[in-house]
Amino acid sequence: MRRLISAILLLGVLAALTRPGRRLTRAVARRLDARVECFTEPGSNTYVHVFAPIFEHLYRRVAEDVTEETAARGLGHRPVIVDLGCGPGDLVVAISRRLRDARIVGIDLSPSMLLWAGRHATTDGRLRFMVADAADLPFDDASVDLVVSTLSLHHWAEPSDAFAEIARVLRPGGVALIYDLGLIAATPSEMAAIAAGAGLQASDVVRERVRGPLLSIFFVRFKLEALE
Repeated sequence: MRRLISAILLLGVLAALTRPGRRLTRAVARRLDARVECFTEPGSNTYVHVFAPIFEHLYRRVAEDVTEETAARGLGHRPVIVDLGCGPGDLVVAISRRLRDARIVGIDLSPSMLLWAGRHATTDGRLRFMVADAADLPFDDASVDLVVSTLSLHHWAEPSDAFAEIARVLRPGGVALIYDLGLIAATPSEMAAIAAGAGLQASDVVRERVRGPLLSIFFVRFKLEALE
């Protein structure tokens, strides 16, 4: 199954080498993504055992990025990190292994996914999970040091509302790192419209390449920095 999925991704990259191919591949990818039900039972079980392992390399890269951003920004002792669309909690665990004193909250709309993620929760509250919407975050203003999200952005029903919420909860000097599949991710013009709807400038949300030879082909990152 993993080999089949990898082959499909490779074909997508080859098809996307031409401009018409990119448009067609992106349309097909979005259509398929909209039809896949992996976030409620029994689909969440499929995601945990089939799809999540495929993204392990991405999670490692993201966890490293989070660690570097935390250190570079001097976010201090026990930074508060929120993972939007945490799924079964794999990224939360990867980050916690690198940042032992961080307080990390994983949120997801799927109670089924959080049943898997809840296995990683700690009794001291250092790692916790809750059902919540990215467009209505259960955090006070300027209370979060870093927001991260992987492969969730294209599922957000109201991405402008989500980015407005991210900007609201970030502390001065904080940052949001939002990763998505390149074939499905918002285009620069779409992201500019999303930023405007969130009350942000288009330049506030920067589209970047994900580091790594293969990761840079498949994934993109949107970065939002909170003003000091």
